[in-house]
Amino acid sequence: MLYPNILFLVLDSLRPDKIYGKKNAKIPNLENLLKKGTYFSQAISAADATLLSWASIYTGKFPFKTGIRSARYNKLDENTKTIFDVLKNYNYSFYGFLPTLSETIGLFPKFSNNNNLYDFTERLYTGLDKKILNLINSSSMIEPWFLNIHLMDLHFPLVVPPKFDSAKFGSSKYERILSHIDTWLGEILKILDLKNLILIVTADHGTSIKKISVDGTVLDFEDKGKNEMMKNFFTKNAPKFLKPMKDKIFFSLEAKNQSRKLKLLEKYNLKPHEKRALLSGQFSIDHDLFDEKMRVPLLFVGKNIENNNAYSKQVRTVDIVPTIYKLLEISGDSKLDGKSLLPFNDDKNSEDLVAYMESNPMIDKKSNDVIGIRTSHFKYFRDKDSSLRQVHLYDLINDPYEDKNIAPSNPELVNEMENKLKKIISNKKISVTENELDSDEIERELKKLGYI
Repeated sequence: MLYPNILFLVLDSLRPDKIYGKKNAKIPNLENLLKKGTYFSQAISAADATLLSWASIYTGKFPFKTGIRSARYNKLDENTKTIFDVLKNYNYSFYGFLPTLSETIGLFPKFSNNNNLYDFTERLYTGLDKKILNLINSSSMIEPWFLNIHLMDLHFPLVVPPKFDSAKFGSSKYERILSHIDTWLGEILKILDLKNLILIVTADHGTSIKKISVDGTVLDFEDKGKNEMMKNFFTKNAPKFLKPMKDKIFFSLEAKNQSRKLKLLEKYNLKPHEKRALLSGQFSIDHDLFDEKMRVPLLFVGKNIENNNAYSKQVRTVDIVPTIYKLLEISGDSKLDGKSLLPFNDDKNSEDLVAYMESNPMIDKKSNDVIGIRTSHFKYFRDKDSSLRQVHLYDLINDPYEDKNIAPSNPELVNEMENKLKKIISNKKISVTENELDSDEIERELKKLGYI
């Protein structure tokens, strides 16, 4: 049996509302794919950061079971199977284009194209588009193949290619970059045969878009990339033993930046979600699991997939791998947290799947890492180490923007959601090796060098 080829496209930081809802970006190719396949309007990522999300996407397991835990826990547990481990038993060849961040975590196979890694700052418009197109056009990929592409173009720092820096491509940097991605995707689709292909389009996590209009005034806090460029410089040039502290340094920078923004926003009567968007940042001290970060697009197109099928029940990114196994009619890992989403045409009778979520564990020990769950009706999250700290509960049907925390007035519902969360995490996480130096010792050295 010749299995179909698989193109797994992950668009870092892509929000579903930018392709499903009112569209300001120019995205005819993505719109056409929605008509040709099945998409899920309520897909939830397992984590708000790339490494943790990858771990769930490619294993079908919740992040705390994989061993991959941000900068401190960065190796796949040796007993954890990935989709690559399974598909190699069915003679798949693997090709990929991923940021160098992927190199050390043990999650991905050795791809057959040796030039598969690219620097964090590289984008489609800097030449990555041609590298990918050249590979697909070359006819060198051995079938059946699995092509894994992860694009960072929508991740800050946001840089718009000059050709697309116009209002006709969107009102924000984010939308204009999405228009550029769509144009590139159109070139890909001219080459590929969807009759013998399974195409999956998703994201590792969402993002806040820091540009809103308030009473006719445009507040534009879109990231100029200064902090990220400084972080990259530090990563490349600081002594090796100091690099685990890079996030701690940028917590301090973000705190100063937040103070400046708060003073600027005092004269505006902003709603909580608007304020949250403008003030959000990678190095915020307080973590959260709001939908702008956790909802992602999910689209299946190609062989044996229904056309123009919209699926409204809640699903999770951990469900992608078991769904691929089902589409291929193969057996995979039997101990998955995800479930197959087939049949795609049974939205009415299918169940909403409870989504487990967690934040990126930061190096700064004062940061508030959070865990939580989402149902189609409610969102609940709290401090990872205490059920009494940072307790959030939102009615998603009546409050889709998560503006009103109803936890204080609904203790019984909080308890119900907490019990659901505990049931998921009762299967304790595997042991991991913490790659972390003594915090006080490192801080003293940083001060000597003038970093803090």
